[in-house]
This record gives sequence, structure tokens and C-alpha cells, in this order.
Amino acid sequence: MGALILQVSPATADGSGWQSTNWTGVIAGAPEPGVGLPAVPSPAGAPVALPAEYDVPAEYEGQSTCDPLPKPGTQRFADLIKATYGQDEVVWIPRDCGVNGQSEHKEGRALDWMRSVRDPQGRAEAEAFLNWLLGPDQFGVAYGNAIRLGVMYIGWNDRIWRGYKLDKGWTELKGCFSRADKGSDNTCHRNHIHISLTWDGASGRSSFWDGTALTAPYCARSRSTASGAPATRVGGAVAVDQVRVVGTRSGIGVKERCRLQQDRWNGDSHRIFAKVTGVGGVPAEGVAAVLVRVSALGTNAPTTLRAWSPGASSSVPVVQAPMNADASADAIIPVASDGTIAIATTAGATDVTVDVLGYYPNGPEVENRSEVVSETLIMPMTELGLNPAPVPVAPVAPQAPAPGAPPEEGEFVGIGAEVGYESMSQGAIQPGEIRTVALNGLPAQATSALVTVTTSDSTKKGKLRIGQIGEKRNAATIKVRKAKTRTAILVVPVVGGTVQISASKKPAVQVKVEVLGYRTGALPLKARGMSARKLIKTKFNGTKVKLAKATGIGDVPKKKKKVLAVILRVTTKGKGADGRFAAYAVGGVDRGSRSATVTAKGKTTSIIVAEVGDKGLVALAANVRTKVRVTVVGYIRR
Repeated sequence: MGALILQVSPATADGSGWQSTNWTGVIAGAPEPGVGLPAVPSPAGAPVALPAEYDVPAEYEGQSTCDPLPKPGTQRFADLIKATYGQDEVVWIPRDCGVNGQSEHKEGRALDWMRSVRDPQGRAEAEAFLNWLLGPDQFGVAYGNAIRLGVMYIGWNDRIWRGYKLDKGWTELKGCFSRADKGSDNTCHRNHIHISLTWDGASGRSSFWDGTALTAPYCARSRSTASGAPATRVGGAVAVDQVRVVGTRSGIGVKERCRLQQDRWNGDSHRIFAKVTGVGGVPAEGVAAVLVRVSALGTNAPTTLRAWSPGASSSVPVVQAPMNADASADAIIPVASDGTIAIATTAGATDVTVDVLGYYPNGPEVENRSEVVSETLIMPMTELGLNPAPVPVAPVAPQAPAPGAPPEEGEFVGIGAEVGYESMSQGAIQPGEIRTVALNGLPAQATSALVTVTTSDSTKKGKLRIGQIGEKRNAATIKVRKAKTRTAILVVPVVGGTVQISASKKPAVQVKVEVLGYRTGALPLKARGMSARKLIKTKFNGTKVKLAKATGIGDVPKKKKKVLAVILRVTTKGKGADGRFAAYAVGGVDRGSRSATVTAKGKTTSIIVAEVGDKGLVALAANVRTKVRVTVVGYIRR
């Protein structure tokens, strides 16, 4: 993120205060600043406390769809300009898709602010804004505000600045150095500043706006040499227990935690090739097609997830997902010669899950073609970001932390709290029903999980059993009360990231499962409940980190070597902004998962898990102003 900050010679002023120059180079600010310009303000800054992490670096994401309505982040960017320089400022966002060529205006993620280099007042405002946008931010990081806002590129004063090529700085735009005439002012961006945003910036979820950095990288480009699927198959599917083959948030089916990105240009080949044979109940051979549930989670753009058999000439649009939402649908997809299917997204970047629900053996009965078999189910995002609250020790050029290593055999991994399953999308669990579900946030190697189970809207009292598929003796039990909401903390055995939920013979009930942590290996997960004991009750200002000693409180052993983690009840009371509260080990690994919620108004209570760090300490931080009460209600033994 560093930049060579150069002192450049200002252009010689003529009657209009501007003349063409051939300067190009790297500078953290406006190019070729004018002289004798009036004093003007700069933006006040972000509306929230900024985190330590910066958002993932910009990449070029060219316009690929027609959807010109202003996107949330673009509109807020325009509002920021008007709040600084006046509500009568002219800022254009949408553009008709039939006008000219490729442009991010046609996706509602570019703006033109009408400022002229030939007008001293307009030029002064433009340069003040660019100096704020590209200059060192409050932490001294060059381009810091541009990175947090998701600026992809800028056109101004004969030049272009690219957020995805910081080392190039300002370069010549469209041969404009030799086109000083006023008739070229529009083409050469002398009568306006053009700013295109990445989809992260356009979504309005980047750290400048919500205080949570979008740090998840994009999945690496991938290609397949597999040949096509069999031409025919049997007509009926063989049902299998649902098995997750792709989970980008958990690193399942991909090399590392990543987001699936659109193709940035023709032939870019951003794909996920999901191995769907030889997993769960699907045989390794003789499979012509699979029935899959494909989900887009928290997509930063209105997009379509497409699926096909590698080697095939066409794909089918499986999931139609709106911006900043979760969406899923089911489809039959033929399987390529190497046992894979392909998934791609048309715009922006999104987390993806792929679950196999059944398979179609080889056979001569029907044509083996891709087919969408359900409507897209759209739901609110289960989380707005994947990182706990940041922990800036001091306002100095912070860097994003390096990703943690995969869990070791037998290690307990506390992940804060992540919604693993909600029955609302499939309907209440019916009397006597046995439902197998995949829990989001669990890797395939997890053997047991610590979860909170919330039951609601029950038609009658009864019981739920939650446990390892087919082994009743290992299941945990929770009592269900008619028309009441109950929450219990349970340890449940898991296989391949899945559990079985079975209802007794009387109640129909809605169920929500939140994953607090998990363990790998053969060792059992030893969770202990206890009477609630206060850990801390205080105010957080959105930047400070507070440490609390968790060992020795109540029934928690005093020696750290006996304690893996503590189970915390967190009650927050927001002070005007939505955010999050994080608790994690001092000296440990930032697991990158959601923690307790802070709402702008009112109280919110969450159950989370924090691993215990050096000297029995846990770190506590919020990314917005809030009152917090934290009590210890249990712990995990080594």
C-alpha cells in the first residue's frame, strides 16, 4: 500500500489557470496541481471507526452486465462529495446500456463529478478531494481512503489512476497530452472526475462505510482439461445424505478461504471445479449427473451463479442472487470425466456453497443435460463480514494479519458464532422427521462441534435429538416447549460437516443452529457449563482493545493449560451505529469469523466462544461505540 510521494512542479498558469503537460508518475494525490487556487474543504472522513485491516486490494472488474441503477456504495460516495462541497454539485451515476461501449456507469458503480480544470474553484475542489482520497489517511497509509472505498480507477486532467496498478501511478489517458483543445475536455476528463468502483466498493460494505474490512481474497483462476459427461442417464435420482463439496468461507473444495470472482475479461477463467463423485454417498464411478444445491452467500453484486459440466459448450443459470443477500437453488448438472462440475459467477464476487443431494447413474433412459429444478430462494445475509472487530494498538499504518494455519489434529477452533443452519428456508421440522443438514462454518475434518440450538414456534412440547448420522447414542437432546423460544448450548458429533436433527412424534418446530467452535481428531470436545460470572462490564469507543483474564473465574480452572476456551454471553447496547464485538485469544490466531452483534439502538445478546490466550487472557474489542456486558457461562477443557 506504500507509495512514492513526489513533489511535482505545478503547471504554468495561463488565463484559465490550466495548460497541458506530459507529466506521468506515482504520487499520492492529484496530478499536476494548480497554483493560486482558492482554499476549499476536504471530506470529514469515514462515518464509523476504521478497523486495523484494509479491504482486499482492488482488481480490475470490467462491466459485464446491464444494471445502471446506482448501487449503495456509489450513491454514498456521491453523497459524500455533496456533503463536502454542496448539495447542488452535479454527480452523474447511471448510463443507458445502449450508449457507447463498456462502462461501469452501466452497472451503477461509476460516477462523474462535474468539475473543470479550467475553473479555479472547480479545480481546487477536485484536487482537494483527490488529495484526501489518494493521500496518506489517518494512519499514514498512502491511498488508504481509496482502498477502503473500493476505488478501481480514476480519470482526471488527461490522466488515469488505477487502484489495481498502484506502482504505475498516473498515466496518460487516451492520447490526451496532444489534445489540449476544449473539444477534447470530456474525453480527456478535464470537465469532470470519473471514478469507477470495484464491486466491494459499490456494495457499500467496505470498511469505510461499516467499519469491517472485506479481506477475503478472490479464488485463483482455474482451468479444466476434463472431457464431457455421458450423453444419457437414468431417469430417477439416487438420494444421498446431503454432503458439502464446496464451502469457500470454510476452505472446503478450494485451496484456501476465498471468494469466487467474475471473469474480469474474456478468457479470464474464474471458476470453481467441484469434485462431486467419491464423496459422501456418491460413488466414485458410474455417475452421469448430480443433483446439487448451489448457494451464493453475501454476493457484492447482483449476479447469476452458473453451472455446467466441464467440457460442455453451455451452462445453465442456477441462482439469481441480488446484491448483499444470500440465495440458493437446486439443479441437475452432468458430471465430467474427472468427476467434477463447474461453477462461475457473472458479476462481482461471492462466497459459494455446493451441496450434493443425489446422483443419477449412467443409463440409456433420458438425455443427460443440465436442468434447474427449483426457484431461487433469497434470504437476508447471515453475516455482513467475516472478520472480528479489528484491534489497532495505535493509529500507525496497520496491515492485514496473515491467515492462520489449518487446524492441527485434535485442536479446538473457536470461531465466535456463525449461523450453521436455519430451518426457515426448508420449513419447520415435522413430527417424527429426521433431517440431515450441513452446518456452515465446519470443515470436513471436524469431528465434534459446540453449538447453540434455538427452537421456536413449536406446535407441541417434545424433544429434538441432534447428533452423528445414524448413531442415536451419540446424539444430544433438547426439550421443546409449545409456542416458546428456547436456546441450549450443546456438544454434538459431526461427520463431513453434517449432523442429523430428529424430532419426537408430537412437535413441529423451527430450529436455528449456530456454530461456536469445533474440534478435529478422536478426542472428545469437553464443554462445561457453570453459573454465570461477570468477566467485564464497560464501554468501548470503537478502536480500543481491552484485555480480561478468563481463567480462574467461577468454575474456570486457574491454570491456562487446562482451558482451551471460554463460553461467553455478550450483551451489547449500541450508541448509534451497527457493528460487531469480538473476543479472541491474546497471542492466538484471528479465526476470521463473526462474533457478537451490535445494533445501532437497543440491546442484543449473543453467545460466543473465545479461545484463551497467553496468561489466560482474552482480547475484547468493538468496531463501533457500545456498552458491553460479558459473562462467562462455561468453558472448554483441554
